[in-house]
Amino acid sequence: MLLVAWLHLTAHLPFRFCDVILTVVGYILAETGQNSLVPYLRGTLTSSMSLLRLEPSIRTYPTCPSCLEVYPESVKADMNARCAVCGHPLFKVEETPPGRTGRRRGGRPGYKPYLRTPAKSLTEQLADLVREPGMEEALVSWRKRVRLPGTLNDFFDGAISRELLGPDGKPFFRHDLDEDPDGELRIGVALGPAVWSSQKPWACFVLTSNNRYRAGNLLLSMIIPGPKESDPDQTQRFVRILVNELIRLWRDGVVLPTYTCPNGRRIRVILVGVFCDKPAAHKLGGFGSHAHTFFCTRDWISQGQKATKEAFIPNGFRARTDKHHRLLMEEYRQATTKSAREEHASMYATRWSELARLPYFDMCRMVVVDPMHNLFLGMLLYLTLPSRLGRLPRLIGEPAGGSLTADQWLILATVVGPLALPELWEGIPADTNDNDFLRERVETIRRRIIQRKTMRKGKGASGATGRGQGAPGSATEPRRSTRVRKPTEKAKELVLDDDDAGAYLDEDDEVWDDENEDNEASDGSHLRARDLTTFLKLCAALRLFLSDTITDEQLEQADRLLREYCQEIVELYGEDVIRPNHHYATHTAEFVRDYGPLRGYWTFIFERLNKILKSFRTNNHEGGEIETTFFREFYRAARLHGMLTEGLKYPSDSVFHQTCRLMQDVTANGRGTLQQLAEDLEDMYIDDNVLLSFSPRSSRESMDQQVYYALLAYMQTRYPLQSFRSDLSLGQSPESTMLVNMATVFDYVVIAGYRYYAASRSAHMANCLALIRVSEAGRTWVGRIEHIIRYERPSMQGHEMFAYVRWLRPAPDGWRSWLAYTLDHSRTAWRS
Repeated sequence: MLLVAWLHLTAHLPFRFCDVILTVVGYILAETGQNSLVPYLRGTLTSSMSLLRLEPSIRTYPTCPSCLEVYPESVKADMNARCAVCGHPLFKVEETPPGRTGRRRGGRPGYKPYLRTPAKSLTEQLADLVREPGMEEALVSWRKRVRLPGTLNDFFDGAISRELLGPDGKPFFRHDLDEDPDGELRIGVALGPAVWSSQKPWACFVLTSNNRYRAGNLLLSMIIPGPKESDPDQTQRFVRILVNELIRLWRDGVVLPTYTCPNGRRIRVILVGVFCDKPAAHKLGGFGSHAHTFFCTRDWISQGQKATKEAFIPNGFRARTDKHHRLLMEEYRQATTKSAREEHASMYATRWSELARLPYFDMCRMVVVDPMHNLFLGMLLYLTLPSRLGRLPRLIGEPAGGSLTADQWLILATVVGPLALPELWEGIPADTNDNDFLRERVETIRRRIIQRKTMRKGKGASGATGRGQGAPGSATEPRRSTRVRKPTEKAKELVLDDDDAGAYLDEDDEVWDDENEDNEASDGSHLRARDLTTFLKLCAALRLFLSDTITDEQLEQADRLLREYCQEIVELYGEDVIRPNHHYATHTAEFVRDYGPLRGYWTFIFERLNKILKSFRTNNHEGGEIETTFFREFYRAARLHGMLTEGLKYPSDSVFHQTCRLMQDVTANGRGTLQQLAEDLEDMYIDDNVLLSFSPRSSRESMDQQVYYALLAYMQTRYPLQSFRSDLSLGQSPESTMLVNMATVFDYVVIAGYRYYAASRSAHMANCLALIRVSEAGRTWVGRIEHIIRYERPSMQGHEMFAYVRWLRPAPDGWRSWLAYTLDHSRTAWRS
């Protein structure tokens, strides 16, 4: 049964084929005389997953296909029900599959909703979470962490955790108490929606970062059905369901059985923040479109001011406040006509948000534009880089290389770029106050942007008019293709908000995406030394912002570097390259002060879920069926991975352990699947809080000659009173001990929460680098771990654990230029 469940979830084997496998296995058991086992075998995949507790219990809310009004499941009792808002029928007669009568028991025809929304209540998911052993201790482990003034380690060092109030008017998270009041268990959750898939995943913020994003702890609450994206007012109809439950869980709480309190313990929940990309932030927070004239959720800057000096200085514009935003939202809601609401949204960039019903929620501070989208997809996306950077990814810097993902920009800006660019900049002319050069370059960039915008508009106009317009083939006009260009996937999904009418629309999203444009960056003729200096300021700021721990001093320095970078971009490349993201970035320090280091709430995990959902084949399914399927598969995959992980805790020689190991090994490279996502999340965070552990997979084999003789020299140094000899030499003393060339080698070792792989047993050399302390005085050196070995000492008790390392050399001083912008001047770049 575990086998067919695994085949279905990882290899997408259809249900009917899984049922055949189960039936055949039953025949084989009966034929081989194992009749006693047949009753324990289920005949269908559905019953097998129920027995294995892989099948989730979810709700499917009937939804109006016209206005997207959501209705409770109880409305299914009336198959003639209509939408109370627009009058559209909610149900339709179910199509009859071939060979069936089309009628159910009792002679009634089958009905199904035109559209359905899959959901699972937060209460149900928390009930499963708190029943797990050790989960209650993990949920309160934040109290045991030492807090240092002026240092931000996690969410509970930020301002929001201390300012959130409970229903009694006192702080929700009691930092002054050793435990939650009245024996309660208080949980903070964060909402991380993705606008293109309209997922509504939650993450428990009271968990430490190593547990927060593990597959079993992610709470997927809802998926808004497609195929089109909901508009801002329609989105709030789905948010209303979440807010209704959040109000109950904050005000009254819920009594649930836990692992330590099987008779029940009161759980109280609070929403600590919403972390998402810009479009989702504007929709959920009741702000105008992200392309509106007043585009910022934190202050009242306008599109025309985004490239001014005030855009990049602290408090350059009047701040938005929660009180004023709630007042404008209420005015929008009280408007009696649609035209009045749209006029209000166009003027004040404000709409109604259901989140305003949460009395503790600060609408302007607690809706956060995720740093992944803003810093890595917004600001870095428009950098022009030389094409000689190598293979991260292939053809990086060239149009043919395509766009980079957020995690690729992260690696480029914080690791590869600072190390590679200084060397690549050799020979670039030094700055000599060449104002003519800067003016010429700024003007060139401006002309290119205008040209590309004009070309894009021209293509759209030609596609709209089609054939027969103008005079194709005339002597005065060059002949152009009359083929109608198919819209891109992004264009198909894009639904402009109503308040875009009359507002500024940012058209720069694809201004650099021209695959036919020759790359002019490789020759370096349009670059200067100051370009590198400016980019390295951004790299240093990102490195500080992305630290696991950040001090007030480092935060101020990162904020200053980021603002200087934005100001210098205007000077070096002109106002036309500045986008709203550059101003959004100036609020990054405010986000960190409120919520702690950025790594605690970026949305890489949610975006991977989004990407996997987009890869699902619809097979002409509609009405929310594909969303419901994905919803079920997400929970099945997470639970299956948990079962396989538990199976690895059985003795290594047991059949169950070997079966689970084989299944995990086969799916190790299954990129783009829910099962692989669950495994990656577990691997990413499972090592935290582990002091010392070795890989479960190992082998007994002879060592390389270099390793063997290094071990011999080590043993002679470690035990000077004992004489050792190799297996090829004769001992001069009868008391000498021969070292047998046989040892146990491991794939990796976990030390203090970090996993180090052996290069001899790993395909990824970057995972084998380590910073190693080489002296009692604390001196460190970087090396590549070649082998991780356990050697059983002959005729001596115990064993030796060691790693064979190849040391790296410090890089030339020229590689250290980017480190001048950081507080730690002692860091060194290394090379092989």
